[in-house]
Amino acid sequence: MERVGDLRVVRAEGDPGARGQRIGRELRDLINESIDFYGRYFSSRGLSTQQLQDLLTPYLVSAESQFPKLMATLKGMSVGATVPFLELFAVNAFEELEPLMEPSEGESLFLQRKEGSVGSPKRSRIERCSSFAVTGPGVTLLAHNEQWLAGDAGNIAVVIEVPDDGSVAVASPTTACCLPAVGANAHGGAQGVGSLTASDDHIGVPRVLVSRHALEARDRADAIRRAGAPSRAGGYGHVFAFAGGDSFIVETTGREAAVLDGPGPHTNHYEDRALAKLGPKPSDSSRARLARLRELLADRRPDTPEAVMEILRDHQTAPEAICLHPDPREGNEASAVVFSMVVELEEGRMWVAPGNPCRNDYREIDLAGVW
Repeated sequence: MERVGDLRVVRAEGDPGARGQRIGRELRDLINESIDFYGRYFSSRGLSTQQLQDLLTPYLVSAESQFPKLMATLKGMSVGATVPFLELFAVNAFEELEPLMEPSEGESLFLQRKEGSVGSPKRSRIERCSSFAVTGPGVTLLAHNEQWLAGDAGNIAVVIEVPDDGSVAVASPTTACCLPAVGANAHGGAQGVGSLTASDDHIGVPRVLVSRHALEARDRADAIRRAGAPSRAGGYGHVFAFAGGDSFIVETTGREAAVLDGPGPHTNHYEDRALAKLGPKPSDSSRARLARLRELLADRRPDTPEAVMEILRDHQTAPEAICLHPDPREGNEASAVVFSMVVELEEGRMWVAPGNPCRNDYREIDLAGVW
């Protein structure tokens, strides 16, 4: 394992199980801390181990049938980190599990607060991830601020997977328990994602596994096919960029998909008109972040990694900021930026900042084996 500043970088080679075991061993302490946090979260909702198994079983069946190699990696991680596989899978299926759980007394569920999911209670603060792509002559950049539970904020690492079966190598900053979802691949592609909810969400492959599958995209056609995997349980906003300047967004629901052509930002509501009819009303946070990103991209026309990093540090629309800080009143269940990423695709470079990028330096990651 390498260290780049405060960041751990794990390079995992071999077959899916071997890569998983390497990741699990190298990140054992972080994975165990994360598992403990989610265990407390589930317990506070009255979710027993048996209930967790009952809820997860149909998602496990879908994931095993559609993505056995990704499941082998997760199983390897559970062995390497010595944590129960069911609990590790639960974190990777959190976005599917959470709406099924009872909230703590007087509280709304996390994803209901963050996503504004269909039929959820109204709240003024609903935050999630922000991504955007920038292209120009000789310039292709992808940027992403990962917003998630503050209780998992310290459990961040960069995972570089180099398979031995001919599949593509990937590099990704991620929370320790989860399969990589955002990052770059050896085809010269990069992906940022943001969760979306719609009325056709259903039992299927958890979003995290679909995003890991999409991270391997070779080109536009492959990206659209992978993001639109027919077995998915729900949707994401996938922001893709490829060396040479091709950039686009794939919005998915549980059963539908749409492509928004060209570079630009995406937050947590549907921009495609047809898909928007299946989703909830956009949250104040998602609207504010999207408008601010569009304003900054139009005014500054960033064409360097440093200029993109400055946008990811923006607080102008606080408390609905691009660089969101946790609300102390919400404790570990507050939403916060847990890492920030910038990828430059023409030269094959990546920078990652753990936590809020306004307080933590971006560190360049050695992408040997990927580019």
